[in-house]
Amino acid sequence: MLRKAKRRVAQVVVLGVVVGFGFVFSALIAPMPSGPKKRFVMVKPRKLSEQLAIMSEKGVIRSAFATNLYGMVLGFRGNRLIAPGVYEVHPGQSAGEVLKSLVTPLRQLVRLREGRWAARTAKALAEKEVCSSEEYTALVGKPEMFKTPGVPIVGETLEGYLYPDTYNFPPELGAELVIRRQLMNFAKKTKGLGLTEQNVHRTLIIASMLELESAKLDEKKLIAGVIENRLKKGMRLQIDATVNYGMQLWRPLFYKDYTAVKSPYNTYLTKGLPPGPICSPTIDSIKAALSPAQHNDLFYISLPDGRTLFTPTYEAHLKNVQLRDKIKAAVKN
Repeated sequence: MLRKAKRRVAQVVVLGVVVGFGFVFSALIAPMPSGPKKRFVMVKPRKLSEQLAIMSEKGVIRSAFATNLYGMVLGFRGNRLIAPGVYEVHPGQSAGEVLKSLVTPLRQLVRLREGRWAARTAKALAEKEVCSSEEYTALVGKPEMFKTPGVPIVGETLEGYLYPDTYNFPPELGAELVIRRQLMNFAKKTKGLGLTEQNVHRTLIIASMLELESAKLDEKKLIAGVIENRLKKGMRLQIDATVNYGMQLWRPLFYKDYTAVKSPYNTYLTKGLPPGPICSPTIDSIKAALSPAQHNDLFYISLPDGRTLFTPTYEAHLKNVQLRDKIKAAVKN
């Protein structure tokens, strides 16, 4: 009888411990009071257990240990790595919802258009709340931070290396990850083209001008040929987009801008190439810069009907200017 009594007491104690633990455990994984959403940015992979500890400190969950233990029941392992990205949770979610939110990072497609220099791209990123424009432009000026395999970075900024494309950039991702992904894309797109520390700076300068002068590969090669011919003869390049870059302002130029903008990027005043790229060029522009068309033309002009005319002499170019003005007048009338 005494043994049976002791056994029953032991069972009651064990049951009490189990029930007590259950109550405590349930309390520890119970949702926190509802609150505003919180986003967590992971630049590098992070263990689930480490992330839960951070979320406990931020008041998203009550106990990292209890949530981690609950996750093991659901099939989540504490040493499981969470991929880099942005994750959104909020106080008031159940432990299961919090764990599931760490499986899939936020997605937001952001179009970084070709032909835009870094400061203009920065504004687009800020509008999408990916990062502040100040953060992005500051890091663009620190190329030493972004050594990337396949990207022979030369120059004082990353202008020209930040490949334009449509990216998955969720809100609050931060400028560092944005730039690293752009550089990785640059490396992927330019692989096998033969860019080296010796030729990349010159190539990207020319490619960036081509990007803003034409959208057609064959035409870009012809314009690249004009640029090379003018450089050989010591002629000024006289490309409008370089003046815009010198002003850091994208708008149609006024006649006075050609002489009033005192900048090494004003190719109406300065001979040779500008000091650096004036935008982020696409792969076609880079290819055209590496393989310019061979011809004798020194001038070109774009007509309102979409044609671009090339000529070897200034006299012939003036006739094309008159043709352009005539077409413009006809369109207005």
